[in-house]
Amino acid sequence: MWVKLALTLFWRELRRGELTIIFAAIALAVLTVFSLSSVTERIRLNIEQKSADFIAADRRLASNHPLEQAFLDEAHELGLKTAQQMFFDSMLFANDELVLGSIKAVSQGYPLRGKVTLKDDFLAADYEVVGVPKEGEVWLSEGLFYSLGLSVGDQVEIGMGIFRASKILVSEPDAPFFSLAGNKRVLLNYVDIETTQAVQPGSRVFYRMLFAGEEQALGNYYGWLKPQLRENQNWQGIKDRQSPLGENLARSESFLLLAGLFGIMLAAVAMAVSAKRYCERQYDPVAMMKTLGGSRQTIRNIFLLHLSLVTLFSLLIGLVIGFVLQSFATDYLANFMNTQLPQAGIKPWALSISIGVVCALMFSLKPLLDLFDIPPLRVLRRNLGDKLAISRVHMGLSVLTIFSLMWLFSGELKTTLMLFGGTATLMLVLFGLSRLFFSAGRKLGLSPGSSWSLAIATLQKRANANAVQLISFALAIKLMLFLFVLKNDLISDWQMQVPEDAPNAFLININESEVNNIKAYFAENNIVHEDLFPIFSGRANGLNGETFARRTSKQEGEEQDEDAARGVGRDLNLTWMTQLPSSNEVIEGEWFSPDSTELEVSVSKGLAERVEISVGDTLTFLVNEQTFDAKVTSIRSVDWGSLKPNFVMIFNPLVAGKFPVTYFTAAQFGEDDAKLVSELLKTHPTMSMIDIKSQLEQAQSMIAQVSLAISFVLAIVLTSGALVLISQVQASLAERMQEIVILRTLGAKGRLIKLATLYEFLLLGALAGFVAALVSDVTLLIIQRELFDVEGKLHPYIWALGPISGAAFVAAIGYFMVSNTMRQNTQGLLRKLA
Repeated sequence: MWVKLALTLFWRELRRGELTIIFAAIALAVLTVFSLSSVTERIRLNIEQKSADFIAADRRLASNHPLEQAFLDEAHELGLKTAQQMFFDSMLFANDELVLGSIKAVSQGYPLRGKVTLKDDFLAADYEVVGVPKEGEVWLSEGLFYSLGLSVGDQVEIGMGIFRASKILVSEPDAPFFSLAGNKRVLLNYVDIETTQAVQPGSRVFYRMLFAGEEQALGNYYGWLKPQLRENQNWQGIKDRQSPLGENLARSESFLLLAGLFGIMLAAVAMAVSAKRYCERQYDPVAMMKTLGGSRQTIRNIFLLHLSLVTLFSLLIGLVIGFVLQSFATDYLANFMNTQLPQAGIKPWALSISIGVVCALMFSLKPLLDLFDIPPLRVLRRNLGDKLAISRVHMGLSVLTIFSLMWLFSGELKTTLMLFGGTATLMLVLFGLSRLFFSAGRKLGLSPGSSWSLAIATLQKRANANAVQLISFALAIKLMLFLFVLKNDLISDWQMQVPEDAPNAFLININESEVNNIKAYFAENNIVHEDLFPIFSGRANGLNGETFARRTSKQEGEEQDEDAARGVGRDLNLTWMTQLPSSNEVIEGEWFSPDSTELEVSVSKGLAERVEISVGDTLTFLVNEQTFDAKVTSIRSVDWGSLKPNFVMIFNPLVAGKFPVTYFTAAQFGEDDAKLVSELLKTHPTMSMIDIKSQLEQAQSMIAQVSLAISFVLAIVLTSGALVLISQVQASLAERMQEIVILRTLGAKGRLIKLATLYEFLLLGALAGFVAALVSDVTLLIIQRELFDVEGKLHPYIWALGPISGAAFVAAIGYFMVSNTMRQNTQGLLRKLA
């Protein structure tokens, strides 16, 4: 019998509004978590599935000099699969054409993970294989076939050896994301290295060993290997080879989930307010049921069934909508990424259902349980039980739930404490300011009977309730402004607004003998270009006599030695100059003196801050296996966005002649310069060109996807903010009905009441928007610097946009919510209040 009564009450209360808000808030929280977590999980799984392919193994060992045979022997003892690689440049000769190619010699077993993609002819379909060229054969990239005028099966000379070009090399699993080799790649059998005779003492050669096997065996092997590694030997896993794409993906995933969390928090606020209001409306019915003999168990069953039904239906609706949204999003991303994204598995389902249930219980259960303590005498004494309206336990559970959700989504206690502490501080400041503002309403001296006077009097009368509303509105507006500015301002910073005079191509691998000829060609054809800079590869190995800490492996979970000096951790392109580059500015020290007799170096600001380098320090460098010292004489700010040749470290000319170099420049080619480019590359076959225009277009396309994701989160936050506003206004409807009845009884006209209500919401929205604008701007400044690693800036335009948008948003929704109440006659209002 109680089930029938419970269902009757449920449908009635659903039409009255509070249960609808709770239903919408839970559904919104569920679909937010499900859609965002599904998209990020499917992308993450896709990367994990292919992650080992990126290095063609589970681990690899890289070195600038030959690796010991004992390394392979120990790996075989532990049951690991292995392969060897050697990288070097060599001339390829065929049909009277001479081209410099990037040779990768690989041993049997390569690749240990992933596959090599080949074609049998130019028009043939490509296919995948696991293997290496046969002895006496090579696989060449398609560009080399064209440069040398070859057909598949023709012979090509590499060094002193003659090989058959048997396949067209389309791709390799461990090809670099950004390859200076361009399209001149060669895959050679490892045993044919000696045949080429291209590797001689002093040759620039790089070595790798590849390993694959069980994680336990790999860990044991690294434990044996680590004490024997030299400074320029690196043990790498996929986590140690983070590309900009992977870093940006992790950063975007963190941001989107945290932004989604804020949307969930707003939905939770709406849920808590509506649950409290719903339970307050049930005080009288519960007292009446107890008076008529209803048992505590029956009442408990009725209202727990209500909560269960609301939670169940909202979970179902939220999961369905979330599934549809993530399907559209992942299909779009899969087409963009030209891949199939794996299914996310059970994690998003479990996470979204868990959060939906947790929100329903933690934000709604305590007010519901308070219903069971309503005394039957409330039917005679209407104030009995009102003390239950404010529950410290409920507030404590809500705060604990929000903190736990922050911790769950951020994954870091420090970040959680910062976010939670900042939000709590904001709420306290807003509460104090609102009380001060509303208390000052009496002193404004507005004329009696005016709409403004009535609006301010109403604000002052409900000072505590309005303070809570102001906090809710400010949080919602803050998040909306934050995402709006991020989408329209920070995204534009990411898009690398390229100057009109920026180069659109890099020219690399230029021999010193070609420099003058290339300069003359540029001048003859009026091609705008930068200087030709000599470059060689090396790394900073120590500071002031202290060797930098050995590079640690993220893959093996190693942590940096806190007592050791932090180093660069990788080889850099180094150069020397006499003049300061145009896109650089000396901010500390002085540029090189032409009379200097000691080796000097200028360091970029970013590296100097990261490694704690100061003017006057001495840096030790490692180039190949040679070390030398240089004194730091200046620190420069560098405009990397100019796309002009820039360097982290620049030496004075005294380093010239100490190491073999190639030259590098950047040029700006027009749309009609294809013939000039072709002639230049044909005349200088050892030179390679990198077209950065396509790179920029791809980056901008990726940023468009981030912008789309932010728009999605912004829509969620807007909906959550609207739910908060609706729930807050609904909570005050009964009190507003009483005020309207009293004002009409005292002779107030309808226009006065409507304008006063509109002005009340306008004032609340404007104040909330102003505070939200200031807080969101400061927050965005911190986010720009700490999370996105760009120079932060303030946005004064949102200081005006905040109050205007806040006033419009709050007034539009708030007035709409109470407009129906103001249209009802006094008799109808009294009947509802009875």
